Amino acid sequence: METENKENKEQKEGAPKEEPLKDQLLRVRADFENTKKRLERDKLDAIKFANERLLAEILPVVDNFDRAMTSLTEGHEPEKVREGLKIAQGELHQILEQHGVEVIRCVGQTFDPRLHEAVAVAEDSKAKDGTVVAEIQKGYLLNGRLIRPSRVKIAQKKQEQ
Repeated sequence: METENKENKEQKEGAPKEEPLKDQLLRVRADFENTKKRLERDKLDAIKFANERLLAEILPVVDNFDRAMTSLTEGHEPEKVREGLKIAQGELHQILEQHGVEVIRCVGQTFDPRLHEAVAVAEDSKAKDGTVVAEIQKGYLLNGRLIRPSRVKIAQKKQEQ
């Protein structure tokens, strides 16, 4: 009986000490869950608006293309419009380069299936077999990673009969 009283007494004495710890644990869990939700929201926002700066830099170039198109319909000199388009194209390439985009140089190179997509073959007695002789569509890398292969025409030796 004495042992039971001791155990009951210890449980009663321990209970008040446990309550603040339980409350504290619940608060820490709630804080953790809130932080987790906030981080997930921040991550989604970062993904959603990741290209904002790039797009803000491209918009003036889009404006230049729009002005060039308007100039064409208003009858301005085609050569002046062509110059304006060439400037806008240069601006666009410069912005892409600043953001890690680079053009794949391919003409005269040996065909590389990691960087090139062969879309045509040309019989050529001068070029080495498998050499890229023409670029059909430019390919691009983003910080060294392929984002679009170059579409190319490759040389093939003429078959002698």
